[in-house]
Amino acid sequence: MINGIVISHLSAEFRGDKVYVPLNSKEMQLALDHGPLQNKSWVMMCDSVRRRGGPDIIGNYELHYIRIKGIDRPLH
Repeated sequence: MINGIVISHLSAEFRGDKVYVPLNSKEMQLALDHGPLQNKSWVMMCDSVRRRGGPDIIGNYELHYIRIKGIDRPLH
């Protein structure tokens, strides 16, 4: 995966299993927003991932890293 996020499920059954979610260019732009609407951008990114068949991130997954050009970086 070149660009995306690394997450793990919060449920005890799947805890610790890393999930790699590739992000398209628009989703990456939303995920990297550090402006005053960053929370809204994050929700929009998560909705986009879910609509295209990805995991329902908010409230269900722990966030570990964002991968940018193959390099893992902290999300916050």
